[in-house]
Amino acid sequence: VLATAATVIASQAVISGAFSLTRQAVQLNMLPRLEILHTSEKQSGQIYMPRVNLLLALVVMMLVVGFGESSKLASAYGISVTGNMLVTTVLLYVVMTRIWKWKLSLAIPLTVLFAFIDIGFFASNIVKVFEGGWASLVVAFT
Repeated sequence: VLATAATVIASQAVISGAFSLTRQAVQLNMLPRLEILHTSEKQSGQIYMPRVNLLLALVVMMLVVGFGESSKLASAYGISVTGNMLVTTVLLYVVMTRIWKWKLSLAIPLTVLFAFIDIGFFASNIVKVFEGGWASLVVAFT
């Protein structure tokens, strides 16, 4: 039950993020105009994009069929999440030093602490490259 609830929450976050990013890309003329349906009269962020939704559904179905086993899909997910954590730590350092103007004596130890934890998680997942984790790396490097 907990795993199902977590999956539903994660999928809703992905869908919302994909809609928001696509909408912003259309507004910046980085993508062609797409149909955007506003589902709420009170909140501007409540949108639905049928083409993006269809594309997400097709990609998910291809991934499920392509991987064949949930353990392979889990390997790809683990590498994606831990890689994201590591990149976020690096970006946090950039924000701390360039935007927030923190002293290096404070920013470096905090970054090292987070990086130590993130590298541990990433290293434990990177061994799963041949068990399905390759898909995350292909997407990341293309």
